[in-house]
Amino acid sequence: MDEAEPISEPLGGSLESAPEGEQMHIGLRLSELRLAQRLSVDQKWLLPLHDLKVELLFHYRKVSETWGRGNIVTLLVGSLAFLFGAWDFNSGELSGGGDIWQVGLSGMNSVAWQAFAMLMVSYGLWVIFIYRLMADFPLMRGQTFYLLIAWVVIQFGMINSHAYAPNFPFGASMKTSIWFGVGVAILGFLSFNTWQAVVQTRDLHVESKHSHPDPRQMVQAMRDHSLIAWSVVLIVWGVFVVVNSWAGAHSVALRDPSALWPLRILYFLTGVASIFTLLHVLWFPQMMLGEAGETIESDRAREVSRGLRGEDSVVARQRGSCPSCSAVTAVSRLATGELEVTCSSESCDGIGKPSTRCPACAKVLPTRVACESCGTSAPVIDHLADEDAW
Repeated sequence: MDEAEPISEPLGGSLESAPEGEQMHIGLRLSELRLAQRLSVDQKWLLPLHDLKVELLFHYRKVSETWGRGNIVTLLVGSLAFLFGAWDFNSGELSGGGDIWQVGLSGMNSVAWQAFAMLMVSYGLWVIFIYRLMADFPLMRGQTFYLLIAWVVIQFGMINSHAYAPNFPFGASMKTSIWFGVGVAILGFLSFNTWQAVVQTRDLHVESKHSHPDPRQMVQAMRDHSLIAWSVVLIVWGVFVVVNSWAGAHSVALRDPSALWPLRILYFLTGVASIFTLLHVLWFPQMMLGEAGETIESDRAREVSRGLRGEDSVVARQRGSCPSCSAVTAVSRLATGELEVTCSSESCDGIGKPSTRCPACAKVLPTRVACESCGTSAPVIDHLADEDAW
């Protein structure tokens, strides 16, 4: 395998105190990180694995530089929520499986007090954990909500499937597997929506904040904001969630004391792994965009939200204005948030994204625009209102 010795070192110092959105660009950048290659030089099909390894090392560096006491506390609270939920204080409540005919208040009264106390503590820790997620990752609040719903749904799917087939997936039929299939489908759908929203917001962020007339600079900016490793972590989180839900439902459905603790340990370990990867999934986009970004949305959701605010019914696009004299300039922003600029050639009326080729004359479209009224030259993003520029 490739050697993991970095050729480029970080500039040094903790980035925990740096403003969000700047942590991505202070210290080591992804495009600057190099690793010694061995197999991927001769075996080209291994090159994607090498690139993934580089990105994972970059994520590790950024986690070690930016994660502070608050992130550790959040991870600890989530882990304790799983620990208290997986332990009944040796009261035999979990190994016995409970009485399915005892429901409502009578069912709560029939639970052993040790297990009931652990259950209440676990619920309280879950509330604190979710509150901390919402507070720590404000840009990802909507995605946090979706991913937690997906987690709950897959757990309900596992519980219902085990209700019909206690040894699930062994001995399961189409009828007993339907709930599991629905849970996995919802998990995949909500995870894909999260992935799509983050990727499309990243694209918009790079185009608007890192536009440059040199195409090579744009390629480097896109590389610095690569989401390949983040996407892999999102997939791994989904796998951990499925295994964790299976271990929790399986340990109760079997009602076998000899198999209880191995499954409970697996439930706890995969739960901690799920908490860590969930924090990673929410942390990276927050660090990448930080305070400079709006709520992370897909292009379609951004159009809908603008429509609900009435913006698309008033004006089809936002026109740019000179930052010095406020005169109208050749810059505009579409309803999707994408920037457009008019070609600088006098004989051409082409319009397109800054730093890309003009669709009419193939000339590179400018990233700076000079005001025709006062002559002030400024970057394209400076020609738009501050509250919309990110």
